Amino acid sequence: MNHPSQFLAEWTPSSQSPVFAGHFPGTPLLPGSMLLDWAVSAWANANQHSVADCSVRHARFLAPARPDVPLQLEQRTARRNRTRLQILAMPSDGEAYVVLDVLLDPPGHGGVEESP
Repeated sequence: MNHPSQFLAEWTPSSQSPVFAGHFPGTPLLPGSMLLDWAVSAWANANQHSVADCSVRHARFLAPARPDVPLQLEQRTARRNRTRLQILAMPSDGEAYVVLDVLLDPPGHGGVEESP
């Protein structure tokens, strides 16, 4: 069953951000950790969860995120009550493409269990 996507957030990383100066000079790209942090934080905010509720089952970085290219975050329900997040790059001169694909376990499942 194919579940429809739901828009969650958008962000355009500015070329003036200091993160691009060192990552990487001449070929700037947004660090994967920033992409993952943005996706999980936006998901948690939109779904009234804390980031601590989030358990990333897997994350696949499929293409680079470049400065000044708008990014769009979408979610949809996946098998086993999981959530699939996708960050899409939305270049003004081309077709949208997936930058990051993330699968989250349902809140309260997965992750590290505490000892009694």
